[in-house]
Amino acid sequence: MRTTKDKPISPQQMKALHATFHRIGLDADARHDFISRFTEGRVSSTKELTFNEARLMLERLNESDKKKKEREQMEAKNLLKSIFFLSFEIPFLNKGFSNDTEEEFEMNKAKINVFSRDRSASHKNVTEMSLSELEAFKKQLEAIAHDEKNKSKNKKS
Repeated sequence: MRTTKDKPISPQQMKALHATFHRIGLDADARHDFISRFTEGRVSSTKELTFNEARLMLERLNESDKKKKEREQMEAKNLLKSIFFLSFEIPFLNKGFSNDTEEEFEMNKAKINVFSRDRSASHKNVTEMSLSELEAFKKQLEAIAHDEKNKSKNKKS
């Protein structure tokens, strides 16, 4: 049975680590500091890592990246729900329309997509927007809903 306990880092692992560090935006100093903390001060360079240390480091870095993506997907899903429900407060979008059937739901979604393609900063369907674009679009709809409420209050006065 082969042991990997003291085996040095492989060229593939080194390449993968450097690509991962670059992707997450760590410069040389931050990378060396990260490696030093990860190895409890034993080494600060990828060249000095063992095969197992490199494997564990890659697993943890990629795991945190995966968790970040999952968290962003959940945030995007929640923003989409908020945007959809917010559209029912805006008269020219979905206010006064029901959402009882699948057809009505699809129609209401289509109206939001048409509006977002024409009037949002990203000019995309809401389902194609990034997290930051969704946040900006939600703020835009909140401002419109606020203005519409003020208009209706002023008409009643």
